[in-house]
Amino acid sequence: MAPLNGDHAENNPILVQSPDHQAPDRKAPDAQTYASPPSVRDENTPAAWGVGWRCPTLMVAFVVCGAMFSMGHHLYYRSLDNTLVHSVDQQTWAIRIGTGFAFLVKSFLVSAVGIAAVQQMWATLHRKFVKLRGIDSMFAVLTSPIALLSPDLWVCAKTLILLAVISWLIPLTAIVTPATLSINLLPTTNITQLRVPTVNFVRSFWLPWVTYGGAGFISSPSADISRLFTAISSSAEVLPISAPFPNSSYTLEFWGPSYKCQRLSEAIVEMQGMTFTDYLDNEYSSLQRLWEHDIGTPTNLSRVVYTGTATTALNNTLFVYAAGSNPLWNENATQPTELVCQLWNTSYVVDMQFINGVHSLTPVSTELVAPSNWSSSSGSYSTFRTQDPTVNGGYYVMHMLFSGLVQRTMSLSATGSLSNFLPSNLPFNTMSIMQTGLFSCPDLWNGTNYQMFVLSGNQSTTLCRNKTLARAIEDLSHNFTYSLLSLNAANTSIPVTISSPQNFYTYDSRNLLAAYMSALGVTVVCVIVGFFALRENGVSQSTSFSSVLMTTRNPELDDLAKGHCLGSDQLSKEIGDVQLRFGEIEGSEQYKRAAFGTKESVTTLSKGKEYY
Repeated sequence: MAPLNGDHAENNPILVQSPDHQAPDRKAPDAQTYASPPSVRDENTPAAWGVGWRCPTLMVAFVVCGAMFSMGHHLYYRSLDNTLVHSVDQQTWAIRIGTGFAFLVKSFLVSAVGIAAVQQMWATLHRKFVKLRGIDSMFAVLTSPIALLSPDLWVCAKTLILLAVISWLIPLTAIVTPATLSINLLPTTNITQLRVPTVNFVRSFWLPWVTYGGAGFISSPSADISRLFTAISSSAEVLPISAPFPNSSYTLEFWGPSYKCQRLSEAIVEMQGMTFTDYLDNEYSSLQRLWEHDIGTPTNLSRVVYTGTATTALNNTLFVYAAGSNPLWNENATQPTELVCQLWNTSYVVDMQFINGVHSLTPVSTELVAPSNWSSSSGSYSTFRTQDPTVNGGYYVMHMLFSGLVQRTMSLSATGSLSNFLPSNLPFNTMSIMQTGLFSCPDLWNGTNYQMFVLSGNQSTTLCRNKTLARAIEDLSHNFTYSLLSLNAANTSIPVTISSPQNFYTYDSRNLLAAYMSALGVTVVCVIVGFFALRENGVSQSTSFSSVLMTTRNPELDDLAKGHCLGSDQLSKEIGDVQLRFGEIEGSEQYKRAAFGTKESVTTLSKGKEYY
């Protein structure tokens, strides 16, 4: 472009003449020089239209990065789901990493929405005249929520407000998503070989149960085993057993004694042809004759409610008679209960389970193997090492305890009182059968005489295990053997399943995916709005200082800025109410310019037209 005049000094781009039109001395220390901004483009070159690749690429890239990091967050938390928390430090780092993922996702999505919002802001300014204070709010709405309080913003830029609100709400995902990984206390199991209490009728196991007589024979059970038997009989429960771990379980197999009870009629058929010898060495031709000798006949049992004895003619056998009727045992409602109970060697299999140290014993099987077919005299001398190895002193002590329990007679007197008679040859004091759960069985109290003279109604059968006297005696013998585990007198090594509570990660994928999918969905919508705004604008624009600088080259704005060049954010009402719009400045037809201006100075931009 040719200079306006031929004066070389006036067109010098470096030096400006002093007021007295004298060229300053370059070497003088007080010389003043002014540097003008370099000319990048010739002023006759029009501004270039086109959105370029950077702005749309960034919007798409930010959305893709947000989606990738949200999927990474999901995969990372899923890899931790239902896994063991090994340490507090590991748990802390898991939350830190999750928070980092959430922060990155939030940052990328907010950036994409921010770019779209800027394009929408310029598209709005292309279309509408907006008050200067409203333009301030449009420029600030992405960084300051206070800008949302501007009425002009709500009137002129509703779409921009929507994008701005979305950009402020997207960070809420950074609150929701890290918390989808939590810690739950869950039980874990492992199998360990441990030593646990067992029942083992070796000499050292049962020897503490005996009280010795004069020559070393067993005279009676010891006080300790008698107390254990009393506790089991009165409670009808297995005594507590020590737990290897508070929460554990195992299966235990062992041998031990138990009673097999059957009807007298069944025992007569089973023992048909056998002969029996009592303590007077008199022979009886049948079990029936032996029963009548030890228990009695119907004639002398007319007022008897209960009677029991440990016969000496049969090894380890109890005879029990109860006058009450029990339809579960006898179909004939008037028929008394007549039992023959013999001690057997039994194979036990039980499941032991402990929950918080409280045991639960579940019998798996109780298999009768062989009767204890040895005499009482052999049992009393079983402490001697020369004794027959098939004779077990522990079995003998148990038989003594049960013999002491059942050996008594209860009968009704003429006055209706219930009398108890103990055999004179009992070697030790025993508890009464009325103090045990056996007396809850209908076999004892469900008789005409007992009901008439003693009670006026039925008794509770709660403590009568299995509801019949026969099964209750068998059950009591099983409970006694099971309760021997509480003595912890023997142990064995077996696999034990141990349960212990441990911390595990729990991942709520539904909430994380819902939060991220919602944020991604609205971000994609915002980016689409941004693409439409880009298309409308014809160029990609920003809120940078350079954009403001280049779009405010209007002398009209220079006049407006007089007295306000410090840029205070406190606009006077007069300045704030001025309506501006980004458009074509009216003026010379040769070189059109685009800039902010008032209604009197700008018109709508024509996309594709040359502007300088």
